[in-house]
Amino acid sequence: HLCADGAPVGNEDAMMFAGGVIGFVRQEGRVLRRLAGDMGSLTAQRVFQRAVGLVSLYFVVRHLSQTDFGQYQFAAVAVAAVAFMALPGLDNAVMQSVARGSEALYRRATRAALLGSLLGSVLLVIAAFVLRSHRPEAFLPLLVAAALFPAYTGLTQWKSVLLARTRFSVWALTESLVSLTTHGLLISAVLLDVQPLWIFVALYFGPGAVMNVFASGLCWARMDEPGDAAENDRLFRYGLGASAVTMVSMVAEQIERIAIFLLLSPAVLAIYLAGDRLSELVRSVAQDGAAVLAPRFARMNAYEGKVERAIWLICMVAGVGIVVFAFTLAPPLLILVFGHAYAPSIPFAQALLCSVAIGNVGQFQFRFIRSQLDAESFRTVTLWTSGLRIVAGIGLVYLFGVWGAVATVFLHRAVLSLLSSAVIRRRYRSATPEVGHG
Repeated sequence: HLCADGAPVGNEDAMMFAGGVIGFVRQEGRVLRRLAGDMGSLTAQRVFQRAVGLVSLYFVVRHLSQTDFGQYQFAAVAVAAVAFMALPGLDNAVMQSVARGSEALYRRATRAALLGSLLGSVLLVIAAFVLRSHRPEAFLPLLVAAALFPAYTGLTQWKSVLLARTRFSVWALTESLVSLTTHGLLISAVLLDVQPLWIFVALYFGPGAVMNVFASGLCWARMDEPGDAAENDRLFRYGLGASAVTMVSMVAEQIERIAIFLLLSPAVLAIYLAGDRLSELVRSVAQDGAAVLAPRFARMNAYEGKVERAIWLICMVAGVGIVVFAFTLAPPLLILVFGHAYAPSIPFAQALLCSVAIGNVGQFQFRFIRSQLDAESFRTVTLWTSGLRIVAGIGLVYLFGVWGAVATVFLHRAVLSLLSSAVIRRRYRSATPEVGHG
């Protein structure tokens, strides 16, 4: 098939498409450059943090058996599963409050989160004693995690303050310092031939807990300007409500890992988590991008226009890159870090990376819904996706083992994207949406 000038029709279509993409990039260039600049600090920090983490993993996985490594990682899984007790919804409320010029919510939110995290420590102690007969090696690691839990999870509101003020470079610097300290200590423990697992757990959570105490003390001394009492009360209630919903979400995020640990074995959990490590790195970049946009989202009434188009373009390009990475560089990188004993993790890593590629847009859309303080939509999306993940995680892991866990992650990310997109179309496609704060 030829055009009038003799050129193939397919080539003309390709040229028109390329011209359209170039025109779009030029038109949206300013938005893209601004987003890229804001994301740069967070992405660089995340890459540095994960890179240092991979270096320490290189040492730790060769020092510990797969069973011990699974026990060590389960302490982190348990902490993540009960992190809802630190009322994480208040972090978003603090960020919204500071982004709108009020500082009065910070102290109130910090007190509430710290009290909740103390109750979370009690849950971890109870879990340690319940699992003592079934998995005795997990007892001391869980007790150490419980001791550090309040400072590690309950004093994180200072990060929301930095993000709300778009001080991404400061946030990135503190996170990098914590990461370097944490993984430096873990490598030192390996070189010193430390054996008790609870020491590795203490070294993993300790530096972050210390930084939270220090940074929270500084914020507490400086964040005391009065604000709109009615607005702060509304934000506080929203944060509490969001935390209640997030409880289901946080348990759901760990459910397949908990199921593998209890239904299969710690060694199998180690294999699965090795496969998930690379997808976790890539997924965190999308989460950082959503965090960068959160203050901007808070000032928007509709999800459309230049920001939406820029997000779609970035996610489309990133998705292709992730899939290519999954089937080219990911296998040798995983073997380099974890060793040949973890070669069975490769297909799991590739599948989980592909699941990230299909879920990036949903991450941004869901973050926009959260930024609108749309409690009803947030609750609907979270409860449906998390409930489905809990049921699927237990059932599919029981039936299909690790591949059941991979299928659960795919299902969760697909449903999150579909539901978030449906909410956006229904409520946030015009300048006067049904829900918003103007």
